[in-house]
Amino acid sequence: MSAENLVVLLKKILTLHQNLLKLSERKTDILKKGDIDALNDQMKEEQKYILAIKQLENERIAVVNQLLGPRVQDKTLSKCIEMASGPVRLELTGLHEELVKVTHDLKVLNELNQQLTHQSLQYVNMSLDMLLPQEQNAGYGNPAGTKEKKQTRSMFDSKA
Repeated sequence: MSAENLVVLLKKILTLHQNLLKLSERKTDILKKGDIDALNDQMKEEQKYILAIKQLENERIAVVNQLLGPRVQDKTLSKCIEMASGPVRLELTGLHEELVKVTHDLKVLNELNQQLTHQSLQYVNMSLDMLLPQEQNAGYGNPAGTKEKKQTRSMFDSKA
């Protein structure tokens, strides 16, 4: 295996990461709208990209292992760049920088999406708490041990 094979794999991985970034941007808009069906479809699409990235990542690891050999303990892309020469070295350096940038952008966007999801969940829980009646859980009760049935009403009457 040669460094050119590594360049080809890294280009594919970069393309998949860029597409995943676009999906994450769409996911942010979907989360803002609160469209659950579109969110489910979006997550299925993201899973396809993640699976493809994992497969290419396994291939990349195999190529790096063959390229660097068993003597090198630190099998990173930086090591591959050090060992490469000429235009391949420049191409690997550019791909490395692009991958770092895209993965950073993905991380930031995923954190935002996680916050939006958490806020949506808090809103749903708060709405449910307002609609459903709450039982009183006082620390002190009837000493005889019998419970008095209180008539509680909420905004949502669950009787049919």
